[in-house]
Amino acid sequence: MPSIRQRVSAICISAAILLGGAFAASLVPTVEAQEKKNASRGLEVTVEGVRNSKGLVVVLVMDNRDAFRAYDYETAVGYKEVPASTGSVQAFFPKLTSGPYAVVAFHDENENRDLDMDGQIPSEGYTVSGAKDAYDEPPFKRVATKERLQTVRMFYLN
Repeated sequence: MPSIRQRVSAICISAAILLGGAFAASLVPTVEAQEKKNASRGLEVTVEGVRNSKGLVVVLVMDNRDAFRAYDYETAVGYKEVPASTGSVQAFFPKLTSGPYAVVAFHDENENRDLDMDGQIPSEGYTVSGAKDAYDEPPFKRVATKERLQTVRMFYLN
């Protein structure tokens, strides 16, 4: 039969192992912490000036001049459909880390995944990186950036 001294020693050793294990476990990053760490590395786009909550805001990220000029979703390196919300929406692209990137976005109010036109005039809101107004068509070289946070402003012509 163990003596009192042996029992106390065993209890102290067990407590030390338990506390040491708990401390070591607290140092292991959780899945949520890892996701937050990864999130800080991707591209985050904020689209401001969304006029209502109808439909979607489609956000395209381009990494070259030709795709940017053509607004070509097939060659976009990032594509997100975000539920529209009056004011602003955010789209996050965790895998886009190096850039430079430029953004094209439109407010697809009828959810047909297309920027509707009335003749040559867009009937839904749209924007591109660096646009100062609805008629500005800045070149990719001027607006492409490696900044992780990008903000664009939606323009409506009707």
